Amino acid sequence: MIDDRLLKIIEALGVAATLAFIGLWIYDPSKNWEAYAALSGGISLICDLYRRFWPADKSARFGSPNVQMNHRESLRKAVKDEIYKCRAENLRQDAIIRDVSRVDSYPNTDDKARGVSPWFRIGLVDAYDKGIVVCLRIGGLKEVEGGYLFVDYVNDEPSDTTAWLMGNIPFDSIAEINFDGDEYYYFPHIYCHFDFNGEPYEKLWFAHKIDQPHGHPYFKELATYDEVKRNNPMDGDLSFY
Repeated sequence: MIDDRLLKIIEALGVAATLAFIGLWIYDPSKNWEAYAALSGGISLICDLYRRFWPADKSARFGSPNVQMNHRESLRKAVKDEIYKCRAENLRQDAIIRDVSRVDSYPNTDDKARGVSPWFRIGLVDAYDKGIVVCLRIGGLKEVEGGYLFVDYVNDEPSDTTAWLMGNIPFDSIAEINFDGDEYYYFPHIYCHFDFNGEPYEKLWFAHKIDQPHGHPYFKELATYDEVKRNNPMDGDLSFY
């Protein structure tokens, strides 16, 4: 794992070298400066890809186990207080997930950009032993022998059960939470490191919501996202509505 400070230095040197080679190219176009400019520019691209997709050494973020533990427990208490308040007052449990490495992209959106958006809305549902549980979407699944399938909505296939698509985000991947929101969205803003292949979730899974008399629902796991995905035919697009 490359230290983030070293990564920033390498990235800055790559940018500086690119600008220098571009200047030389303009000054003396007879030489093959563009190849050097492209090579040095590739350094910045590699650094960005490394930062987004390489598994992060999350322990290095905190400096010591005590700081890491305090981070987890302070977030756990704050998140549970927020969830219980929303349930008691019958408030919406929406939240905004934001990528800390692309924080200045908010509130703009780019529909043509590939990959996961730098910010998006979810439902803040619960907490588990290592982090928070969020709901990405509610839709239908078809029950089959040994598991579940995505429903073929294109051909009007009915679903057998209503499922919640849930994501587990570890506390160690959460940098900060602004519970007050801002002028665009008054919901909590959860600033995350997208540690898992460019996403913030260590696990995606489907659940069935079971309401209970005391007002705190229970979410029974039906299957993981990967299990449902494997059960589907390989051809065609998969969708969950």
